[in-house]
Amino acid sequence: MGLAYIKAVRENLPKATLVFDHFHIIKLYNEKLADLRRTIAREANALEKKVFKGTRWLLLKTSSKLIVEKDEHTRLQEALRLNQ
Repeated sequence: MGLAYIKAVRENLPKATLVFDHFHIIKLYNEKLADLRRTIAREANALEKKVFKGTRWLLLKTSSKLIVEKDEHTRLQEALRLNQ
């Protein structure tokens, strides 16, 4: 969470336990992931855009839930390769 929040809690409530709730952590993660995907998509060439299209849910799925018939594992690996 925000450094200002952490600092304020530590300064004003030194004995308090600092807690971050699951909802806000996931919300921030999803926002950062969306920003990153937009940036990559903007900078990608035509081939990279084709590979990258539709990868949002692939990034969020656990590997055990990737569907073999849809070749999702290969598509995810191609998208991740673009990031190297």
